[in-house]
Amino acid sequence: MRGPQPVLLNPLQMNQPDLETRSLKLLTEIHAELRDALNGLGGRTYEGAREAYRFHTAAHLNHAVEGYIYLRQGRRLDASKHLVRNAIEMLILLMAVQKKPELLFRIALNEHNDKKTQVRCMAHGDVSAALSAIDKQWSDFKSAYQTKYPEQQLVETQLSLRDIAQHAGIQSYYDTHYRLYCRFTHAALEATIGSLNEFDGEDNRTMACCALSGVEALSSIGAPTPNLESLRERLKNLT
Repeated sequence: MRGPQPVLLNPLQMNQPDLETRSLKLLTEIHAELRDALNGLGGRTYEGAREAYRFHTAAHLNHAVEGYIYLRQGRRLDASKHLVRNAIEMLILLMAVQKKPELLFRIALNEHNDKKTQVRCMAHGDVSAALSAIDKQWSDFKSAYQTKYPEQQLVETQLSLRDIAQHAGIQSYYDTHYRLYCRFTHAALEATIGSLNEFDGEDNRTMACCALSGVEALSSIGAPTPNLESLRERLKNLT
């Protein structure tokens, strides 16, 4: 999978009157390719967790992109921004697992530990039994994973999302785009008062990069993606 361009656009470029229209049209076409690729894999049996992970993450990304386009077409620009960080996270995960498949185990470990932390904070119910059930699920997953991928040495240490982005070779994208859209998610003052609106023109392009990463992930597991190369070239030349 090819990484996205990690440099924010110049705000002067973003003020071009047709940039929103052109970029949204391209995003819509990439989303159609993503949707058709998912449909093209209907009923398929996956060879293992790595293929299944790409499919399900791409399907989840499809929902985010679909919602974003709906909001953007309705000129709900502020609302649409809340979906961008989520999409970037999926881009990072897909690219990392594509480049280094062994990272999937550590990503799964992150989710396992997060689930245990959440259960420990429960104010009611049998916490001990819930934790035991989670540990049993993890033990079963680990055993099945090790059987499927015996050549992999399992590393049971957590990774931050920035670590994962670094493994994917897009740490600079994390440090620019991801940090930018985190400000909307975390209600940073400059986001809430509109100081970041000068970057509106980057929204569609960022979502297009994310959607394309889903298409590439599905292509890698055999989905039909006849327009992938042309869409990739158009995205490259968008600005």
